[in-house]
Amino acid sequence: MSRISRTFIVMAIAYACIGVAMGIWMGINQDFTHMHLHAHINLIGWTSLALFGVIYHVVPQLAQSKLAKLQLLLSGLGTAIFLVGLPLADAGITILLAVTGSLMVLAGTALFLWIFVSQTRARSQPA
Repeated sequence: MSRISRTFIVMAIAYACIGVAMGIWMGINQDFTHMHLHAHINLIGWTSLALFGVIYHVVPQLAQSKLAKLQLLLSGLGTAIFLVGLPLADAGITILLAVTGSLMVLAGTALFLWIFVSQTRARSQPA
């Protein structure tokens, strides 16, 4: 398993733990005020990062791209910044972190698309 793949999967599992713990806390307290944060932790943190890691593992030539580390940085750091910024935006404190983080996640996802398309195009087999 490549370092890129492993790093994505470790981050994803950490977010899964946070998302599950938050869901349990909300259920116990019957306080679903931050349900959208919980959903974003699970969707972006757990699901998206896990899928990046699994795809890097299943298609190992993707990890050879010079852009793979940048994609890891944008997606991983962007997710953390967005998830910290979301409650700050909800509280009316600042939208800066939520906007910055979400744009980094978008850039990381678009970069992953580029990496995937460019690294698999020449290797594609006819159906």
